[in-house]
This record gives sequence, structure tokens and C-alpha cells, in this order.
Amino acid sequence: MADLDLATTWFLAARAMACGGEPLSMSEEAAAGLFARAILGLDEEVCIAAKDASHMTAHTLVDCMSMASHLPRGTADQVMTGVMMVAYAAASMQPLQVRWASMLASAMEMDEDRFQRCCVNARVVASMLPAGEEAVGD
Repeated sequence: MADLDLATTWFLAARAMACGGEPLSMSEEAAAGLFARAILGLDEEVCIAAKDASHMTAHTLVDCMSMASHLPRGTADQVMTGVMMVAYAAASMQPLQVRWASMLASAMEMDEDRFQRCCVNARVVASMLPAGEEAVGD
């Protein structure tokens, strides 16, 4: 999978989890960007291209699930961990977020144990993130 496809998959999945299509908060955007760079190994130019408004609006959540279904297992686990990190960082999950996690896990053909490992890793990462908008500038 090309880096732009991975970045697109990641940012679509993370945005869907964060807010169901609403713009991400500064904290969520920073966390998503850091995750893309540090965990997924994507370079800044690819992340910028993937997050471009015209690029993002050209894709649907169905496209995201299709791209996610083609991720190698290790990369899929990283993406799911990041998506769940976004949810946990907000300190609560709404029913639509639970549904999105379920749909994404199904697209990635994750069994319960694998999904739970991603959730545990996500909780650890989310516990290290600053809380609230004011922490972004610190």
C-alpha cells in the first residue's frame, strides 16, 4: 500500500472516530499527526497531502473501510490502535464511535483477541496524551 493510501486511510478512520465528520480539535489533530509520523512512519509531506480538504472530501467511509481491508495485519493493528486512542483520549465513546470501531475491525478481519490487544495498547497511548485544548500549546 502506498504511503498516501495509508495516510488517507489513517486520517479518514481517525476523523470518523473523533467526530463523525466534524473538524478535529487541535488536540485530536495533533495526536493524529503524531501517531501518523511516529507509529505509522509517514513523512510530513504525505500527511499534508492526505489531510488536504479536496483529497479528504473525495473519499467516503466506505472507501476507508475498503482501504483498511487491504492493510497488512501489523499495519491494520497500528491503525486500529490509533483509532481507539482517539476515542479514549476523548474520555468517552458515543454509540456511533462504537459502531465505527466495530465496522473497521470487521473490515480488517480482526478477531476479538486481536481487537482487545489494540484497545489495551490504545489506552496506554491515550493515557500519555495531554488533556484538553489548552495542553496543545504547552
